[in-house]
Amino acid sequence: MTNRKTANVPGPRNSGGPAPTAELTLTTDVRIWKISKLSSKSAPYQLRWVVAGQVRHATFATMALAESRRSELWNAMTKGQPFDVESGLPESEVRKAAAKENVRPDPTWWDFSREYMAVRWRTAAAKTREGLADSLATVAIAMMGDGAKAPTPEEVRLGSVSLVSVVPR
Repeated sequence: MTNRKTANVPGPRNSGGPAPTAELTLTTDVRIWKISKLSSKSAPYQLRWVVAGQVRHATFATMALAESRRSELWNAMTKGQPFDVESGLPESEVRKAAAKENVRPDPTWWDFSREYMAVRWRTAAAKTREGLADSLATVAIAMMGDGAKAPTPEEVRLGSVSLVSVVPR
């Protein structure tokens, strides 16, 4: 959905919402206004609604996108869903966004390297495989911190050999 906001004005899509562990302040005091036309060329349609006395707005490139978003908010309001006061979004959207953030953490370097090699392995020639393993080992050395328990570069390079040996054939 195309949605443009000014940097200084918080809106429903880019406000970030509350942190997943934060307690939500919910209310059913919601009013949705009509879609208004702005003088903007890139996003001329504005949807405004009020949640617990705070005016929220979102701008859209087409009337259809604005109507679709208005319909989503209207359906949530008529079903009796409470809205989050801080973000101005229905509780279901806030919880869905929080769950989405917690679904899959960023992979570790080892996991990323294994997945990357598994994808490239079947179609790569022998020298390309060797080059990929060498490149991943070089990056691993560059990312590695200095410390008492840090492996030597030789140990890291030997680890890249084991990386190649564990990739499925």
